Amino acid sequence: MPARIIIDFAEGNIVLFGGAPEPGVADSGFVNGTTRATADVVKAAFGSLSEIAATMEAAISALPQRPETVEIEFGATLSTEGDLWVVGAHAAPEFKIKLAWGKP
Repeated sequence: MPARIIIDFAEGNIVLFGGAPEPGVADSGFVNGTTRATADVVKAAFGSLSEIAATMEAAISALPQRPETVEIEFGATLSTEGDLWVVGAHAAPEFKIKLAWGKP
């Protein structure tokens, strides 16, 4: 089961991440088994996407015969600690990320 996280933003807004609303169940029931995270923690987790992209871009650039386009797609979710967790399709990711590169 993916992590359930309540994200607290500075403006006082919250975002519920993970799972889904259940018909007939009050939103307050979401709090059981849920982790709380600040917006800074979540920004840091999503910020690691740039590190993944930079690593892939360096590897693609080093190919002796680079193809016209290279695409990579993977699933991800957030861990209960607020880390970005790349997961396989069988793990029911919370969202999909697709990165693509073309020849310069």
